[in-house]
Amino acid sequence: MSSTDGVTAPAALNPDQSIIYGTQIDRDLSITDRGRRKLIVRGVLPAPDGYFSGRAFWTAARYAAFKADLLAGRFAGPGNRRPGERARDKVAA
Repeated sequence: MSSTDGVTAPAALNPDQSIIYGTQIDRDLSITDRGRRKLIVRGVLPAPDGYFSGRAFWTAARYAAFKADLLAGRFAGPGNRRPGERARDKVAA
């Protein structure tokens, strides 16, 4: 923190408290807004932290934690498959 004439100002913005809008998440995950809403209903994507002018937003830290879980395969399961993949195409490990 720096002080000029008794006024305290933050040295830098906290990137964890920045916000990410739903459209940015859609672009990042290559999904549609409907797909995002379905992920929220299924409990995969956390509910938005809030709404600004009708637009859903998440904090950057919360989205980063979700994305880390997603990339780690936390949400993979027997019912989850890639589009175009058939059940018999899967090879047992």
